[in-house]
Amino acid sequence: MVAETPKMEELSNGGDDHCIYKDVVIVGNGPGGICISYMLNGNWPYYSGKPHPGDEMLTARLNYIMEKNETPDTAKASARGNPGNPRDKSSDESPSSDKKKTRDERRSLLMRSRSDLEMLMNGLEGRGTSRPMALLLDQLQHPGVDAGLDIPSLLTWESHEHHPQHKVIDHVVLGKGPPGGTWQFMDPNVLTISLTRWMSLPGLDLKKWEALVEEERLGKSTILRKRIPEDCWSRPKGSFEVDRRIPVGIVAAYYKDYVYRMGLTKYFKCGRTVTSVQPLPDASDLEEGYEWIVQGYENQSGRKFKYKCKKVVLATGTTNSSNRLGLPGEETQPSWVTHDLNDLETRLDRLAGKCSKCFLRKDYKPEVAPVLVIGAGLSAADAIMAARFRSIPVIHAFRDSSSVSEGDKVDNENDNGVRLSQSTYERLQTLPVSMYPEYHKVYEMMADGKCHRLYKALPGYNLIDIEVTGCDCNKKKERRVFLKGPNRQIVSFKVSIVAILIGSKPDLSYLGELATKLGKQEGKLINGRSNPIQIDDYTYEVVKSPKSGLYAIGPLVGDNFVRFIHGGAFGAVGHLLRTLETD
Repeated sequence: MVAETPKMEELSNGGDDHCIYKDVVIVGNGPGGICISYMLNGNWPYYSGKPHPGDEMLTARLNYIMEKNETPDTAKASARGNPGNPRDKSSDESPSSDKKKTRDERRSLLMRSRSDLEMLMNGLEGRGTSRPMALLLDQLQHPGVDAGLDIPSLLTWESHEHHPQHKVIDHVVLGKGPPGGTWQFMDPNVLTISLTRWMSLPGLDLKKWEALVEEERLGKSTILRKRIPEDCWSRPKGSFEVDRRIPVGIVAAYYKDYVYRMGLTKYFKCGRTVTSVQPLPDASDLEEGYEWIVQGYENQSGRKFKYKCKKVVLATGTTNSSNRLGLPGEETQPSWVTHDLNDLETRLDRLAGKCSKCFLRKDYKPEVAPVLVIGAGLSAADAIMAARFRSIPVIHAFRDSSSVSEGDKVDNENDNGVRLSQSTYERLQTLPVSMYPEYHKVYEMMADGKCHRLYKALPGYNLIDIEVTGCDCNKKKERRVFLKGPNRQIVSFKVSIVAILIGSKPDLSYLGELATKLGKQEGKLINGRSNPIQIDDYTYEVVKSPKSGLYAIGPLVGDNFVRFIHGGAFGAVGHLLRTLETD
């Protein structure tokens, strides 16, 4: 912990000397930023002592670690007379009390040594990530969930109010929108890919949150109504089943309310855009330890802010900027070309209003031109379902490695670094049919090659041009697209909207030249799947950072699901606590 600095206003009018000092600045206020803030606020995980339902060896390793008399970290702290260690309290405390506090501190997994954590992670297996820390926390937070078991977490989260030895770190969480990050800007009616339980954050899972909301609703709390969207009130009690998916809007409401209920509001500065995260060249004697500077502006007022800090955590996710194909028409025809699913649904609503009637007959001829959807992932599938639901026809072009000619297979990336030649729709096939029936319907239409109502598949076709034709005054202008087929034939279609949904990438412009230097493949843009930020698997500190004190968690490092973000937050906070203690 650092000495207190004079209190200053949060925002300035641009004065270069106005600066706020923090131990830690977290860039991004989504689930990752929320988890980090929760732990930095003195909430530490403890092993409950209950056996893991499917891993006897993990249970044995946990018991062995918990029964050890002293960790190397605790021994070092004791040797140097660390005031934060319970054994260094005044001599008037009884030995039994001293012993109890020391035992409690050792039981917290957050303060275990690296060797202890390596032992716990040995032999763990899981899906969706290769990060050992993410797998460990997932096994402890969601024991047996992949086997369909509804078993309580093996961790209990205890606050600094009950454990004085828990350290509270001075920090701030910066985000462009409300707490929850991109979840606040997604279509609230779409079901989550992950199951309900996987969306939970530490200390207050979704099921318990539902009970709290229901209890307060019965009390007709006006304060609650300001925090929870009206849609939540219509959901029947008990509707958040752990083995089911829920609407994105409910998850967004939960994340926003979680920050309020867990007492984290004071750390969150929302409506802030970060424009620069850079290491300081040299720190003065008075600012020793403050190695990083974070700058940006307040969205509404435009006023600038500046933080000097000891540590920075990058938790901005990877959905900030949509991928592009690199075609000229993508940027010159914004009235009918989109890269955003939410924007597409708004356009579809307007388009559906032009249809006077919707018939279910096979010979029904739509009154509007079809929508062209490019892509083979979940967003593309959502777009197809959204259009057909509104009785708007869809032409769907996607890369299919089985039907792409040999000459095209070598072209794996376009000029923007977007991978194009993968048979990505096979991901839809791996989803369980019983849980994801809507996605399997799209997959079947993509795979069988037959004509379906309001749907035409073009596997192996590439969009090559987007233009408005019919410039003659006597001709009506048409929105037309041109595609190249697997046999290099050119086809053309009249369309109403083009939706290019080929994934997204993180917006790391605030890192400047560092943005292309931190990945496993230096010189290339960061991509959560093919080129994540290279980190230490146990501390989540960025390996290629020019200075120590830079961390990254979540999709930026390949932990693409909320259930695996816990491990990154755990690893980063554990290291932050140990290093800030020695600064």
